[in-house]
Amino acid sequence: MKSRALPSRCTLAAVLVATGWAGEAEAQQVAAQADPQIIEELVVTSRKRSENLQEIPDSVTVLGATTIERAGIGNLWDFAAHTPNLSAYGNFRPNLTNLTIRGITSNQLGEPPVAFVVDGITVPNLEFMNQGLIDIERIEVIRGPQGALYGKNALGGAINIVTRAPSEATEVALRAAFGEGDDKQLNASVSGAPAAGVAYRLSAFLRKFDGLIEDEFHGGRADYVDEAGFQGLLGFDLTERTYLDFRARYSKGDYGVGWYELVADESAIGGKAGTLAHNVPPEDDNRLFNASAKLEHSTAAGNFIFVAGYNESKDDNFLDADFSALPPDYDNFFFPGGQYSLIEDKATTLEARFTSNSERRTRWLLGAYYQDRERLNDFDIYDDPIGTELRDRASFADELVFEIVRDRQESRAYALFGQLNQDLTDDLELTLALRYDEDRRKGEDPRDAASKAKESFSKAQPKASLAWQASDDLLAYVTLARGFRSGGFNEVAEGVTRSFGAEVSDTAEVGVKTSLADGALILNAAYFFTSEDNAQYTRFNPITFSLEQLAIREVEVSGFEVEGAWRPAEALSVQFSLGFLDSEIKKFNAADFVEPPAGLIGNAMPRVADWNGSLTVTHNTPIGAGLDLVVQASGNWLGERFFDQENLFRDKGATYLNLSLGLEADDWTLRLRGTNLLDKAEPGDAFFAAAGVVRFRDQPRQILGEVTYRF
Repeated sequence: MKSRALPSRCTLAAVLVATGWAGEAEAQQVAAQADPQIIEELVVTSRKRSENLQEIPDSVTVLGATTIERAGIGNLWDFAAHTPNLSAYGNFRPNLTNLTIRGITSNQLGEPPVAFVVDGITVPNLEFMNQGLIDIERIEVIRGPQGALYGKNALGGAINIVTRAPSEATEVALRAAFGEGDDKQLNASVSGAPAAGVAYRLSAFLRKFDGLIEDEFHGGRADYVDEAGFQGLLGFDLTERTYLDFRARYSKGDYGVGWYELVADESAIGGKAGTLAHNVPPEDDNRLFNASAKLEHSTAAGNFIFVAGYNESKDDNFLDADFSALPPDYDNFFFPGGQYSLIEDKATTLEARFTSNSERRTRWLLGAYYQDRERLNDFDIYDDPIGTELRDRASFADELVFEIVRDRQESRAYALFGQLNQDLTDDLELTLALRYDEDRRKGEDPRDAASKAKESFSKAQPKASLAWQASDDLLAYVTLARGFRSGGFNEVAEGVTRSFGAEVSDTAEVGVKTSLADGALILNAAYFFTSEDNAQYTRFNPITFSLEQLAIREVEVSGFEVEGAWRPAEALSVQFSLGFLDSEIKKFNAADFVEPPAGLIGNAMPRVADWNGSLTVTHNTPIGAGLDLVVQASGNWLGERFFDQENLFRDKGATYLNLSLGLEADDWTLRLRGTNLLDKAEPGDAFFAAAGVVRFRDQPRQILGEVTYRF
């Protein structure tokens, strides 16, 4: 049995800068340095050959298994906090997270701004990006347009999740955690190789959480969680050159949803908690299913990989429509009630690629891609003529139900791509890559035959980079790249533009990567400039009660980022990141505004923080009997951001602090963890609703204890 484990015991080089094809990256640790103060190197095969992370010309943050475990990283919010110019914000329901990366934002009606890859399979939508992370070996966040290899939607970058591979010997791990809000969590995994050429890994999780955000009207907790799921892998060495594996994941959960608070006005969306009082208790039923197969075959000329995946999601939720328990006021166009939403998504993905032998001065890759996707969205409003009584869905009469949205969309996407790496000299490498994507889309409201629409969106996405290895400790590079996000169709509503255009981003980046202090300090920096055409942005239309996608004609973003790892002593390690952004709206499309409101030109893009930073300090003290005392403190800072294109909803920024104290042995770990210790109630979303200004707040402070046992 050939080992396919992906070791990542690198705790000090966990935040570095890398590049390339992270979708199939396999990181390995080089031999331990003789000097314990030298940061261990990471070798990646992200461009289908073994390369030191410090010798690759693009920006990516890498979080290894030890960092993930110690920092308690379990979702998109957690690892975004460690990444410069990446921010994640809660929005409406637990499995719908907004994110921005280098000034490019996600949206609810279109596609995400990054390619999201799990074990080599590109997942189709935001639902799968927000799934809980369990049994993870490594997370890689590549920043900047990656469309030349990852294709449409990778105009902001790519996020690659690598789960743990099977072990050769039988291994079992159990984790139990208990925290405030009657939070109970249980994770389990088992791995092994029962026969020659066969290996498996199974993981399962369970969480029951009463919640910490109390509703003043109905008395329940708005942020409760009741979920369970599993994931598994079964791998076969068919021959010495051929490997086949099958993977699957399923999760089901009931969640609190839509805990929007009423606040005084748009100037009060940050800071202290507002008033949460809903007369319709929230409920959200979410199911996710993924299945994939991967075939790898090696030849003397190179390696062939074929992957096939199927993804299916369903989200069914019901909650308060006006986010209050106020009585109706029809004279002022305010009526309370409930809102119901059903979103289903199915996608089949196929990808094949061939990579040449990696030992030559000229290396190349060729591939093809196909995806077939269907999505439906139903949205209803339930009128409540009283508004001050406790209601559930069954309590509303049929005549009080209004069908607002019936949206059906289909997409078929095709792509061809390739990459060429050429060593011009021993110290100079040229990389050229190109991908052509075509996305054929259809949309309709089945209630209206005239609503049928279809359109194709296509774009060639080139990328070129030149990397100069000036010395063993210094790499300088320049990169030019284009990204592309498909256009699409808005929900059918009177006065709403039916379609929105494709988004294109062009980026120029210069960067350096350095190793200083005799290897004890890794310091990497990059400056970039991006021009966006048709920057996509979703807004709520209060007249039609529907979502509306805009394509802002021209946006410019410039930024700087620095990150690194420092080991000042054997027992002490420091990881840090800092990113600055300047985003500016330059032009609007006439279809969105006949005449743009005064002051919009020059505004910042919604949800884009002007800076963010992180600092993690870890102290590891051996205390005897094979035990280590590990203390880790981390801070995350977020700068000013706005939640609307008018820049009315402003949040001045926030500071988040986390702390953990752990005892670590070879086969067990005991840890006490505190998150959001300053109990910040900062907004993830804010807008004008019928009852006034509302915001969606962060999760409160939580203290949690956990124990992990491995045998």
